[in-house]
Amino acid sequence: MPTRTVQVTATLTDTDGNPLSGKPINLYYREAGSTTWNDLGTNPHTTDANGQVTDSIDLTVPGSYDFRAEFPGDDQYEASSAELLNQMIKAKTQLTITVTPL
Repeated sequence: MPTRTVQVTATLTDTDGNPLSGKPINLYYREAGSTTWNDLGTNPHTTDANGQVTDSIDLTVPGSYDFRAEFPGDDQYEASSAELLNQMIKAKTQLTITVTPL
């Protein structure tokens, strides 16, 4: 089956929307309907100056996938998490057109 590379980005901010840098974020994925989360890349990832972590993965397509990001919390901030469920990832297509004068 074909695969497609997808990039996953998570952003961690405080309640005022300010990015939190240098914080650990764990990224996970799974096939929709599965109960087991898989590490996406090497966890934990560390947020950059924009409060973001990014990683990519090759997924079998077409397929429906769930994605999860977790911040475990620290001495200053409480733990938080976010999920995107049932994300349909499809194979790329290419359309060409030819014009032939008669």
